[in-house]
Amino acid sequence: MLNLVFLIGFIFATGSSPATAADRVKLALPAKSMGYLPLFIALHRGFFKDEAIDIEIPMMLPQLAHNALMSGEVDYHGVADSALRLAARGAPLKAIFFGAMRPNYFLMAKPQVKSVSELRGKLIGMVRFGDTVELATRIALSREGLDPQKDAIPIMIGLPTTRVAALAAGSIDATIAVPPDNVLLKQKGFRELLFLGDAVEFPSNGFATTDRQLSEKRDLTKRTLRALYRGLTFARERPDDSIQIIEREWKVDNAVARESYASLAKSFSRDGMASDAGIKFHLQQIQTLDKGAGDISLNKFVDFRLLEEIRREMLK
Repeated sequence: MLNLVFLIGFIFATGSSPATAADRVKLALPAKSMGYLPLFIALHRGFFKDEAIDIEIPMMLPQLAHNALMSGEVDYHGVADSALRLAARGAPLKAIFFGAMRPNYFLMAKPQVKSVSELRGKLIGMVRFGDTVELATRIALSREGLDPQKDAIPIMIGLPTTRVAALAAGSIDATIAVPPDNVLLKQKGFRELLFLGDAVEFPSNGFATTDRQLSEKRDLTKRTLRALYRGLTFARERPDDSIQIIEREWKVDNAVARESYASLAKSFSRDGMASDAGIKFHLQQIQTLDKGAGDISLNKFVDFRLLEEIRREMLK
């Protein structure tokens, strides 16, 4: 009883109440990519803490991340492009935020390859066949005059580190790299042939969740999105501070961080949402791969309503 009286007295004396425990949120990523910079900025700047969220970021391969999301083992994941394909088959998933409005991919080649046309008959390392990276690469090559089905030889290698190592070793002639790998390769004399975002526009580095999470944990999802939105706004508006975060998080020097930021800035989303045209691009590819998909409404794939609420509130 004495302890209770003391606690009540302490609360009145300090004008505060015992700290409320933060909500734990698990957000799975396929890799620690700089394309998710808004997320890491939100972490470094305390935006999740402002929302009373204790964020955990496990690394999972896409299929494992989907399974974990559907089972409730994780709350959100950063594989929204794959989630769109699953949603087309009836999975109760929605994309809720995109950090980039176009793919942040760079076609890197051996130093002696001076143009895209010189990739005829050459080996190009891919993540896996049929994914958005391969799709974007094929579109970019075709716009540069190469028939991707005949002129180049795509081979499946896998993880970014493996592809970069294969290029550095001379096992392949070109591959797709993301920051900071494109910057580090250029420093070693490798050649940047294309920024794929100039050839094709579709949203990437997005986050998805389940319909159940959206309906049953609406407030938590909104707070998570608010932290991400603030991270994106910070990345766009405060480049020097963002570069410092890149240096610390990815342990690169200032020159690499600065050039990596410049690469990322080419793709930053304006508000975390995706244009109808960008989402329709994904849908068209789903329909191409799955002939039975038919017409699919956009609201089956994305739900930006909470993000729109956040934008309106922050603009007041």
